[in-house]
Amino acid sequence: MRLTASQISSFCENGYLLLENVLDADDLRPVIEEYSAIIDERAQRLYNEGKVSSLYADEPFVRRVACLAADILEIGNGLDIMEVGEIIAVASDPLLLNDVRGKATFNLMKNPKILDLAESLVGSEIVGNPIQHIRVVPPLRSGRPIPWHQDAGTAWPEADPYFMLTIWGAITDATLENGCLEVTPGSHKSGLYRHIVTPDGLDIPPEALPPLDPQPLPVPAGGVILFHNYSFHRARPNQTDEVRCSFDLRYHDVYQPTGRPYYPAFLVRSKLRPDAVQTDYEAWRQRWEFAIDHSKGAARYRW
Repeated sequence: MRLTASQISSFCENGYLLLENVLDADDLRPVIEEYSAIIDERAQRLYNEGKVSSLYADEPFVRRVACLAADILEIGNGLDIMEVGEIIAVASDPLLLNDVRGKATFNLMKNPKILDLAESLVGSEIVGNPIQHIRVVPPLRSGRPIPWHQDAGTAWPEADPYFMLTIWGAITDATLENGCLEVTPGSHKSGLYRHIVTPDGLDIPPEALPPLDPQPLPVPAGGVILFHNYSFHRARPNQTDEVRCSFDLRYHDVYQPTGRPYYPAFLVRSKLRPDAVQTDYEAWRQRWEFAIDHSKGAARYRW
């Protein structure tokens, strides 16, 4: 799974690289099953409270979540690894967030196929950065895309001088219609732009954007997109009747700061210190719970 010299050259020139068929069904199925169980538990509780009209149990996962979200949008809250707080305030007994940091998610982060790609660009001493996400994106009828941004903008200034690799992966097919990524080739050479925090996310103000030539990147399930932390990118709106599921994980060399120091980073591959690699799922989960509990009030963004 390691990149070829021509692939590395293309990444360095364009700031991104699309690869199909990196992960197979056996890699993705545990994650889908884990999130299906979470949704099922929520649906049962909300149905018992009369908050949803049906369990939609016969629908496939991508359709079931969309149907439930049409009844109560909060069904999809708090499905991200980094989420903080209670997720369904309308339930009489709100669900807590520790159910989203499951073992399948942990195993995905350290999947050897993903780490082989990371090693090609960041070296053999690899840290899993704590700015990491699994996204379950519902239909967005407003038609607005996620704003243009750079991943470097989501980190504190301590990480600005360093390269951080994002590996964005399609858990379900990412299409033009359901919200695939768009990237601007070569934009990683432009330096870091000032961002603002908006209701739609971290955003480079339209008036500050240089001329862009967006490249849509549809990718089938199991495909990934590697991109530079200074690359301009955004997600298209999901205009289908299904959710779109993806992950974006970040990796970098062990000797550089994470840009989010109050969340836990983990050594995920090392030739120099193999015994220090994080392999204990419970330790990973507990460190995240501790970090979330003790970082309340910490500034998420620099701006």
